Amino acid sequence: MPVTPFHFGPGALIKALMPGGFSWTVFALANVLIDLEPIGLFVFTGDPAHPWLHTLPGALLVATAAVAGRPLCEAWLRFWNRRLSAPQARWLGVVPGITAVQAWAGALLGTLSHLALDALMHPDVRPLWPFVPDNPWRGAVALDVLHWSCIAAGVVALVFGVVKSVRERSDDALASPCPWGWPHILLMSHS
Repeated sequence: MPVTPFHFGPGALIKALMPGGFSWTVFALANVLIDLEPIGLFVFTGDPAHPWLHTLPGALLVATAAVAGRPLCEAWLRFWNRRLSAPQARWLGVVPGITAVQAWAGALLGTLSHLALDALMHPDVRPLWPFVPDNPWRGAVALDVLHWSCIAAGVVALVFGVVKSVRERSDDALASPCPWGWPHILLMSHS
């Protein structure tokens, strides 16, 4: 992918479908860490190559580093929650704890999906090295289809998130006694 955020769309869609299945912050950290390789090589050599970390052993090494960053991710989530007002926290507050299983799932999903997506685009990515020396996936999907699919996955995930938040907020409004009835619920979902 040309930039790391493209990788977030498919991850966001999986997170929307399996909310407790993996840590989004560890997933994001893993995607950023693996792309430090081509970014660093571009800065120092002018060539954004993918020689080491964009292989199966490299991706597993980065996943391990991302799991080691779990305390950093938890600190970030606590920082995030502290910055929210009470009304914002109802919509945007997150559980700051990340289990080991969620961390490993996020790290492996992050690095392995990153590796797979980059293998479709970049000729120097060797996703199955050392078992397969070249890149058998390169060109399997047209680049514009790849990019738009990642964007579409992110948009679908956003729609899922908005619908879920509105439903949860409506459920909260239904649970509390309100003298105004249904109009109050409609006001609550638009405030």
